[in-house]
Amino acid sequence: MSAAQTMAIWMFYMLSLLKRRLGLTWDEFDGIRREYGLSTFLLEHYELLHYYDNDYVVDDTLRYIREQGGDVLELQRVG
Repeated sequence: MSAAQTMAIWMFYMLSLLKRRLGLTWDEFDGIRREYGLSTFLLEHYELLHYYDNDYVVDDTLRYIREQGGDVLELQRVG
């Protein structure tokens, strides 16, 4: 497997975990992913983040969303 494939698989997995944490469907989550540039964020920080556990990466991505002006509580599905 190439390095690019490994990074893509890791990024997709992290996005899946984030989507699950927020309790959203893929359709709901995709807009958030694009609005905050989450794929780019994860790929640009892969060299550092892939050493950390999954919960840390999800928490760090949520922190990034907050830094971009996002309200994580509003993004979560209620109910």
